Amino acid sequence: MANLAVQDHPQYDPQVLLNAQPVIIAVIDPASYKVQFQNQTSLAKFGNISNLTCHEKIASCAAPCGFCKMLDAIQSGKITSNEVPLPNDEYLLVQWSKAETADGNIHVVETITNITESKRQQKYAEALNQRLEEINEQLRDRAIRDGLTGLYNHSYFRDSLTHIFAQAKRAGQPLALLFVDLDNFKTINDSHGHRAGDQVLQGMGQLLSNQPSPGRERLIGRTSDLSARYGGEEFVVLLPGTPPEDALVMAELLRQRVMTLTSEPELADLVSLNLSLSGSIGVACFPDHADTPAKLIEAADQAAYAAKAAGKNCVKMYEPGAAPAGARSLTKRV
Repeated sequence: MANLAVQDHPQYDPQVLLNAQPVIIAVIDPASYKVQFQNQTSLAKFGNISNLTCHEKIASCAAPCGFCKMLDAIQSGKITSNEVPLPNDEYLLVQWSKAETADGNIHVVETITNITESKRQQKYAEALNQRLEEINEQLRDRAIRDGLTGLYNHSYFRDSLTHIFAQAKRAGQPLALLFVDLDNFKTINDSHGHRAGDQVLQGMGQLLSNQPSPGRERLIGRTSDLSARYGGEEFVVLLPGTPPEDALVMAELLRQRVMTLTSEPELADLVSLNLSLSGSIGVACFPDHADTPAKLIEAADQAAYAAKAAGKNCVKMYEPGAAPAGARSLTKRV
């Protein structure tokens, strides 16, 4: 029965099997790099290159190719491979495997597979994933940015203040908050239209951002500082590690820059309107004026209100118990 099974088992010519393969197959003598055998796919691609060196006739290399891992396959006894990009934007997968001949010599079976289509699909998938990541990043950024000014929005500022305040409290470091209220902004909208008002707000966004502008020094120079549009024509600037005296200097510099805002390139078309821009700025600090984030905002807001009551276009430090009668309530904020 055993002999019958052997006789019934199909027998194949190895060369017939190799010729039936759609990939390029060549058997190479590693001592001379000469081709000992080619299958039909290899013959159709390169012509008859028997007894010619593989690196010259297959890869057009004067010496063994830099990508060749033939000797690694012999030493390890394992299949080695390399992806080879071609000048015409095609890709080949070249593989080498050790093969012992009947007389004990060592040859190498080299296979070459065109993987251009799969590489293109891989590149397309990678580009698509990158684009999706960029879109997700844009969506995340839009969720925390004010659409008009590009500054952080009210919600992000409140969340960030909670974290930054806690860090300052743990570290025993001061934390300053500037509350900026543009003066007479309603008059600008009423007299010159909302387009002019929007341009002014965009100019404030550029002024308060950490992004450099040609021909202008950044107002906020530290990455730890945070600026946001609090609502309407109101802005806030959070200054970690800043004591009251330094916060006052920063606020005064900001007040002066607001007055010259229309001289900035992005607001050049507003020059003919002769706008008079100014801001009332309130300053409050932890731990001097507040022991919670909410109280810090309230203190800075009341200081800005005091600046308004003092004639506008000035800076006021929060003074406990000195808020003017009828001071506004933060509960009306949007």
